[in-house]
Amino acid sequence: MAGAAYTGTSKKLLNVDLLSVVYRRLIHKYIHRHCSTSRRMSVFTIKVNPVTGKSEWELQNEDYDYHQEIARSAFADMLHDTERNQKYYIGVKRAIEKMHSMGKKAHVLDIGTGTGLLSMMAAKSGADTIVACEAFHPMAECAKKVINENGLEDKIVIIPKRSTDMTVGVGQDMEHRANILVTEVFDTELIGEGAISTFIHAHEELLEKDSIVVPSSATVYVQVVGSQLAQNWNRLQPIADIDRTTLLLDTPEKVQQCPGAAAVHDIQLSQFPKDQFNTIIPPTPVFRFDWSGKVPLARERSNALNLVSSGNGVAQVVFMWWDLVMDVHEEIILSCAPVWAHPMSDNEKMLPWRDHWMQAVYYLPSEIPVTKGDKLVLISQHDEYSFWFHMFSKDHWVEDLDYDRPICECGLHVAFGRTRIGAMNDSDRNYKYVSALREYVTSDSICLCLSDGSLLGAMAARLGAKKVYYIDGNTLTRHVVRDYIKHNNLEDRIVILNSVKDLKPLTDKVTLVIGEPHFVTTLLPWQNVYFWYLKNEVSQYLSTTATVLPIGASVWAMAVQFHDLWKIRAPLHSVEGFKVTDFDKLIESSSSISDSAVEAQPLWEYPCEALSQPFCILDFNFTTNIEDSVETKGQVSCKGSGTCHGVALWVNWDLDGNPKHTISTGPIGTVEINKKVTWDMHTRQGVYFFQSHKSVDETSNFFYEVQFRPQDGDVQFQFDVNPLHS
Repeated sequence: MAGAAYTGTSKKLLNVDLLSVVYRRLIHKYIHRHCSTSRRMSVFTIKVNPVTGKSEWELQNEDYDYHQEIARSAFADMLHDTERNQKYYIGVKRAIEKMHSMGKKAHVLDIGTGTGLLSMMAAKSGADTIVACEAFHPMAECAKKVINENGLEDKIVIIPKRSTDMTVGVGQDMEHRANILVTEVFDTELIGEGAISTFIHAHEELLEKDSIVVPSSATVYVQVVGSQLAQNWNRLQPIADIDRTTLLLDTPEKVQQCPGAAAVHDIQLSQFPKDQFNTIIPPTPVFRFDWSGKVPLARERSNALNLVSSGNGVAQVVFMWWDLVMDVHEEIILSCAPVWAHPMSDNEKMLPWRDHWMQAVYYLPSEIPVTKGDKLVLISQHDEYSFWFHMFSKDHWVEDLDYDRPICECGLHVAFGRTRIGAMNDSDRNYKYVSALREYVTSDSICLCLSDGSLLGAMAARLGAKKVYYIDGNTLTRHVVRDYIKHNNLEDRIVILNSVKDLKPLTDKVTLVIGEPHFVTTLLPWQNVYFWYLKNEVSQYLSTTATVLPIGASVWAMAVQFHDLWKIRAPLHSVEGFKVTDFDKLIESSSSISDSAVEAQPLWEYPCEALSQPFCILDFNFTTNIEDSVETKGQVSCKGSGTCHGVALWVNWDLDGNPKHTISTGPIGTVEINKKVTWDMHTRQGVYFFQSHKSVDETSNFFYEVQFRPQDGDVQFQFDVNPLHS
């Protein structure tokens, strides 16, 4: 919303546990209500131990929420976006020059000022008055410090409010209406931060008639494609046997026919493999938003475009992006297009990198087979915050139908994220599971599946297991699994339970324990060792010769040089000539309080080169009991040269000791030093960022210390290019 434009965190990285937020706020409120003291307080937070699955209280600084919110800005990677900064600067300067050329004073309003950057640009460009609002009070205070640091405190007034709460008049927030508006309230979907209502209110209450707005307009583009790889993030496919043709598990009809969900899937489309989609409709503008106020903004719109297919295939997916017109002459365009559609595509090295504005992927409610030259109708719709799309052949389009936003009717899109659906559709991964199960499942097998939303138990039943018990701790995933069991006529052999406590004494002991492992409470790959804990919890139900799949896991690491991802944790120092060291200090301080040293990232979207060969840093043996703690340390030689920004981390799941049955969440194929790494697209890897970047060559060594502490479910990592304690 307006006032929070500093936030650069991608939607896909947000992993908010709403229940923990509620508990945290209740405890925080209790402490303040019942504990009278002048000292700084502490606050309890809920943390799920990924090893035991139990919720545990942690004592944190009372400002933990505040610091976490600040740290989420990740150094506001948008401020690392040089193209964005420069084009905003040009737009601001031209708007002020235009106002002065008309003999008027330039009165600037900056909505959602963040660091105060756009206001400082206005001040340097000669604005007569500048009022900047920022709803997030820590950032408003930071903006004041940054503005003071640059000696502009006498030219800019900071109002710590949302723009919609501001008042105009003598003695009010603004003495008079502004005639120039500069703001950045956009996200990957353009309107997801409430841009429409922000601009409507500004024109009605805060701006003069015929004001200049920077940016003045936006255009939304779509490209309709056929892509099975992308569709695999949306629809579950049938699972094949090891011959890859015979059907093992069929997909329930309600899943096949579900229109999916309208929720945006934001990704770095420039990294999407170009050989994995074919264009049905080339990039086409579908909506224009006039921010200038000359044309009324509609909160909801729908349009139908008559189009002609440019190729053969199946229309499945809509790629979306947008551009902004930044200046009064409509000469400066800021484009968020992927590489193949970008105005600067001829010079790919010059393309801007941004993680705050990516591209959006939407899934058509139904697939449309097309041939080149077919006449098609694309329905595009939006409300105040989001978009959705439908497509029909011209012959089957009914004009007066209401094309509602797609809503999940099967439960799959509510229970599983896009990455998880993609993993469940990975045919190579499924082949390894089926191949391993075929070696151990017999007609006498009593199986126990320990995972959330896994189809392994259904596979085992289909392969002839006598009985299969599921322990699935998530209500939503259990619902989907039940639909699969019913659709594949396996109800007589499968029992689904909510927890270990529901597992009653069995007539026959369990002979085979299976798991992917996958649990909805985890974010980083190694946190799925919860499987190990559950396996020990059910030990009384296992036969003495029970087989466990997987038998273990190993955590792997590799030193890397990122092309751009390092920017999300890199200080800014200065932006377009303005010092922002106070902002850097604020982020660094909050990050040290609330951020983990390791964060989850889908590394296929963020190119990097290997500076070392992969090396194993920790082993888990699931055939034994969990030990109190495990510590390892060692060193590895650097094999390449460059700037090491950090260490990539992942897990290999060892199903049965056969290397052909290893499920890796890391690199795909052979790693070549100083060459781009190809990553598994269906899991997030961990990234340990160095606080300062390390110049390395073949004489360098990487040192590591790793500690696994099951009592708090944590794996702690330390890496350096020099001995850790030298």
